[in-house]
Amino acid sequence: MVAVPEVLERGLERRVLALWGGVLGVEPGVLDRDGFVVVEDHRELAARRRATVLTARGTLLLAAPVEEPVAVSDPAAYAAEVAARAQGSGLLFYVAAPPAGERDPRVRVLGAADRALLDALQRDAGPAASEEAEVDVEHSLAVGIVEGGRLLAIASLLDQGEDAVDVGVLVHPAVRRRRLGAAVVCDIAARAARSGRLVQYRSNRENEASARLARACGFALWGVLTIASQPD
Repeated sequence: MVAVPEVLERGLERRVLALWGGVLGVEPGVLDRDGFVVVEDHRELAARRRATVLTARGTLLLAAPVEEPVAVSDPAAYAAEVAARAQGSGLLFYVAAPPAGERDPRVRVLGAADRALLDALQRDAGPAASEEAEVDVEHSLAVGIVEGGRLLAIASLLDQGEDAVDVGVLVHPAVRRRRLGAAVVCDIAARAARSGRLVQYRSNRENEASARLARACGFALWGVLTIASQPD
């Protein structure tokens, strides 16, 4: 799949930049530029890797303080090095508008009483899918579809600061391709967007089904995050 970042509506873009400014510990205005933008990344993990975020406006180069001079001196080479040594790539989506259409009547709010149902779903889905999903019935909000005593799909919101949330989703392997994932994600994204929060959805670049789900629920692709090992 060719991942092409989209130009966001200006108000939404400002909110996304504010979120990432908080994540990276910089003023949002530092990120609000076109072309190559070098961002000094003070997080501990930055010392162990290089990273870029490709957007419709350009490329953010996330550089540890010791590597900032390298990135500033030749940003194109820094970005090319990340691409050549890439170990992983993820897509960063944000709700451009609350999902349209009627909610699926099978979707209900989940809570602590549904812990056993989630445990069973995670066993059936396997540790890799469960870890990537990052869902929990005790997150700030969780919704799901329960049929025949089984939790078939769940989406939950993980808080990202005061006014932003990240959507996680997990679907039972036996019922994939039945749009249950879209049902729970659209429902929870609409609830979060109506409450005024910025709604983020992340997926691995190779997971085309996850990217299609995001787009079906009104998310726009803002950035492609690429992480690479440090050069030898």
